[in-house]
This record gives sequence, structure tokens and C-alpha cells, in this order.
Amino acid sequence: MTTRWREQQISGVTELTTRYVAWLRLPLLVPVLLAALEPTESLKTPWFHGTLVAYAAWAVARLVAVHRYPRAGAHGAVCAAAIDVVAVGVLSALSGGPDSAVRYAYFVLPMASVLWQLPVVTAWLGAACMAAYAAMALPHLLSDAAPAVWPVVIDEAYLLWDVGAGVLIAALLERRSSRVVELLDTREALLRNALDAESRERAVLADALHDSAVQNLLAALHELEEAAEDAPSTALARAEGEVRGTVRELREVIFDLHPQVLASVGLAAALESAGEHAARRGGFTVHDDLRLDGRVRGQTLLYSAARELLANVVKHAGASNVWVTLARDGDDTVLTVRDDGEGFDTDVVRQRMEAGHIGLASHYVRIESAGGRFTVDSAPGRSTTVEVRLPYGAEDTNTVP
Repeated sequence: MTTRWREQQISGVTELTTRYVAWLRLPLLVPVLLAALEPTESLKTPWFHGTLVAYAAWAVARLVAVHRYPRAGAHGAVCAAAIDVVAVGVLSALSGGPDSAVRYAYFVLPMASVLWQLPVVTAWLGAACMAAYAAMALPHLLSDAAPAVWPVVIDEAYLLWDVGAGVLIAALLERRSSRVVELLDTREALLRNALDAESRERAVLADALHDSAVQNLLAALHELEEAAEDAPSTALARAEGEVRGTVRELREVIFDLHPQVLASVGLAAALESAGEHAARRGGFTVHDDLRLDGRVRGQTLLYSAARELLANVVKHAGASNVWVTLARDGDDTVLTVRDDGEGFDTDVVRQRMEAGHIGLASHYVRIESAGGRFTVDSAPGRSTTVEVRLPYGAEDTNTVP
């Protein structure tokens, strides 16, 4: 797993966490609104209701923004947390200070930051909540009698415990995530070693077939051609045709085992060649839309998946047309194979995987292990579309499984 891939994974988690936090902010408005409906004179002020409406509008705008611009980054998240702390402090101050039910929001904000799995961030946010709570309560403490101090101290103690629990949970989640990343590293290393070993065996077999079986057949074909020139006969012509067909089939097998075109000119040319081979075997027309030229990171995995998908079309789809697309989509390289065949029930595929039919399952695992996604959209009686997404920075094994 490369550093670039790890950063993309962490970035993806951050984007998802940002969205979760933005969604959690909206339910927080409900208890604050209920506090506004409490029959207390201090809550019935235009400033309180105006501030609450402004905070709700900002919360909705923030939710829309993180979905439209997911890569807001940590700076945007810190600014949003600061706005939360300030908004809760202002609403609490406008609704009775330490006696307001709005103050309980301070106990909620640090727990939301646990989703980031960053203990330092949770600690800083908790400290900000405690400081803001103290600043909000200070004017009331200065104007009230001394016994009013004790409830504030108790609230601060509970808030301190809440922050400590949040920091502990965030640390445990961070530790678990680190362990998961280590396991993924190990899994990918094992996968890469397995692919390398398999590719070496395929290359050895391809070379052996080319250097021995194909050469022997070509020599036999030359002898048959000379014999046919000296004494033409139907039997010799038939034997010559069979040998030619066998040589052609062996060359296709050699190409499937170890296509040199992938290593020499890149993924697009290899996909085009694989599509032509599949079209001859399956009797369908291939429509290529290959927008990436030359070598592509992760091209070995993508080519291997495409070859398996085309083989499935030949065996099972009964298609007349197949569309193969290769393009960039953001930070992903996207391979799509679509056919107009009979379709199938995707649940059957999962059952076949569980039963030990590992053809498609092995490619699914390889793509997922490299940080990609393998999705199948099909149903009986309609076309099938398979999309393979791989991070543009994914490691390439430089082998063809």
C-alpha cells in the first residue's frame, strides 16, 4: 500500500466523517429549539430566536457545502467546530446562562468530534467547550450570590469527564484504524506476491509453449506444405488446415497467458486486443472508448479484470454488442464493461463465490485490496454493466495474472 494510496484512504474517511458531523449538527438543533419553547421569560427574546435561526441556516448551508465540495479539509472542520462552540455559548448566554437548558449542548459537541478519530482534536474542542462554558457563566456568577458557583463547578466536572471519555474513545478508534491499515498492508503484500508468482508461472508456460509446441507445429506445417507440393492430396490439405488452426489457437492461449502488448504499449492497446480476441470467440461486436493512452498505474489489475469479464461475456451473456470504456474520473481510473446480453441475478454470483467459484471473486478481492471498487449491475433479461474503479495512484504489480 503506497503512501499516496494511504493518503487517499484517509482523505476519503475525512470526507465521510465531515458529512456525518454535518448531519449530526441538525438533530442538535432540536433540543435547542425545545429549550427555546421552555416557558421562561429569558428565552422569549428576539436576539435568541434570531441567533437560533441564523445558526440553523448556517448548519444547513454547511451540510450542503460538504456534499458539494467534499474536500473542504481540516481547516473547514476546525472553523465549523469553532462556530458551534460560539453559537452554543451565545444561545446559552441569551437564555439564562448556567441555568439554560441550551448549555447541555456543550456536552454533545466533543462526542461528535470522536468520529474524526483524532484524540488531539477532541481534546482541543473539549477544552474550548469548557472555556466557553466558563465565559458564558461568568457574568451570571458575578451578579448572583456565591452559592451559584457550585452548580457551574459540577457542570464543568461532568464536562471534563465527557471530554476525557471522548479523547479515550478517539484514541482507541485511531489505534484500531492503524491496526486495520497494517492488516491491509500485509494483505496487499501477500496479494502482490501471489500475483507475481502466478505471473511468473504464466510467463514460463507461455514461453515454453512458444519455444517448443508452437515451433514444433510450425516445423510440421512446413513439412506438410512441402509434402503437399510433391504429392497433393485431400488428407494432406486437411492435416495442414488442422495444424494451422492448432497453431492459431496456441498463439491465442499464449497471448492470454502473457500478453506482451500490455507491457510494451500500455493498457488501452491491451484492452483493444483482448476485446478483439473475445469478439472472435463470442461472435459479438466490441465498441471501445479508451481515453487513457500508454501505461496506467494499476493496469495489471484492470487488464486482468477486463479479461475475466470479457471471458464471462463469451461464456454466458449471449450478447451482440459489448462496450469497453477506460477513463479517468477524479482520482480514479475507471474501467467499464457493458453488454446487451441476457443478464443474470447478482445473488447467484455471490452464491457461486461462496461455493468456491473464485474466477470473478478473485478479481473482486484484488481490486478491493488495492483500494478500489468492483460493482456489478445486472438482472435477468437486461444488460449487464460492471464498473471497476481503482485509485489512480494504486500500485501496479508489473505482472499479468
